[in-house]
Amino acid sequence: MSVRILADLDDAHFEQMAQLERLYYGEEFITPPQEAYSWYVRFPYTVVAAADADKVVGFVNLFPVKSFIYEALRAGRFNDHFLTSDGVEDIRTAADTPLHMFLCCIVVHAAYRAQGLTRLLLQQAVAQYAPVRHRCTEVVTDNVTAAGERFSRRYGFRLLCQSNHDSAVYAQTWQDFEQAVLSPV
Repeated sequence: MSVRILADLDDAHFEQMAQLERLYYGEEFITPPQEAYSWYVRFPYTVVAAADADKVVGFVNLFPVKSFIYEALRAGRFNDHFLTSDGVEDIRTAADTPLHMFLCCIVVHAAYRAQGLTRLLLQQAVAQYAPVRHRCTEVVTDNVTAAGERFSRRYGFRLLCQSNHDSAVYAQTWQDFEQAVLSPV
């Protein structure tokens, strides 16, 4: 297997990402691929994807969201299926504004697990925020699978609540998340 991080993503990659998500999540939890692509077009730091040949085999969505969305996420009252690019915070503006991070999705095809791809994707995602890391406050996850909850606990997240859409919301500080991702295994 020759897996590589993709430098430039197009709408076809986002269709593949949605197909990959459908292997693990119900449609009610998946952001429509056109909307996820619009995040990427406006804010290219929101997505990191990996491919084997021309097939997407894993990806991460990690980005800052506006405060009102972040608070709703933390309280278990927001399903990211409904998130639009208007809810994403632009890291290039308001240099003194805290950034509330959302680890929206991390998916790795089962055939590519246990090979370090999850960590590689996370490291690439975290690296994109190096210039603004001092502004990053907390990271929240909204887990819809048992595997997602195991991931959150393994990376040091703490359970905040059960959501109103049958998921488990976890959080931790950006500093702790960054350390967990960048520390050697």
